[in-house]
Amino acid sequence: MKRFGRTSEILLSYDTYQFDDYSKYEASMFDENHKAKEREIGFPADCQKAFDMGVRLVNTFTE
Repeated sequence: MKRFGRTSEILLSYDTYQFDDYSKYEASMFDENHKAKEREIGFPADCQKAFDMGVRLVNTFTE
């Protein structure tokens, strides 16, 4: 990307839900309450970061 006068960036989203319904699985290694809180607070923040990255990408190529 630097050849084109641009830089690259990456966005990682961790600690996401593995299952829609944890009661259907033996997954004691995961704390369902923690996952629910992360899904409520952390995931929307990651989505906003992804949106912001998209805005930057579009603005970079339209300038």
